[in-house]
Amino acid sequence: MPSPTADQLAGLVRSTLDSAGIHGRDAPGLARALAKTTAQALAMFLTQAEVLPGIPASAPPPANSGSTVGPGSLLPPPAGGPTAAQLENLALADLKGEGIAGANAPDLAKVIAGSLAQAIELFTAQVQVAPGIAISGLVTTAPGSLI
Repeated sequence: MPSPTADQLAGLVRSTLDSAGIHGRDAPGLARALAKTTAQALAMFLTQAEVLPGIPASAPPPANSGSTVGPGSLLPPPAGGPTAAQLENLALADLKGEGIAGANAPDLAKVIAGSLAQAIELFTAQVQVAPGIAISGLVTTAPGSLI
């Protein structure tokens, strides 16, 4: 499944800013910058995401087929997703691209990057791969689901 695009996220971000009372001349640009940075962070996460080895399985001989019988874990950042340092320059570029380039723009970019990186780290820590992935010949042969 591909990650959402900035266009798909823009309306949600605008609504979130509105409900938080963030209005003004730069609010639409801020919403677009947040949507772009979030979309890029999610795309990076999906390209880096990995399941840690060691999912318990049952694949008895002679067929060596069966399924996983326990949950698996996701690899956390930095190997399993982007870090705040990797996202900060993207956030700053997105802010500047929307005309948000004041003295505090780098601080805002740092907060955006840190928030996204923390969200991805929490996701990898809390979500697991569900048991029941098919195994044939001692290797998994089907995709897994997240729980």
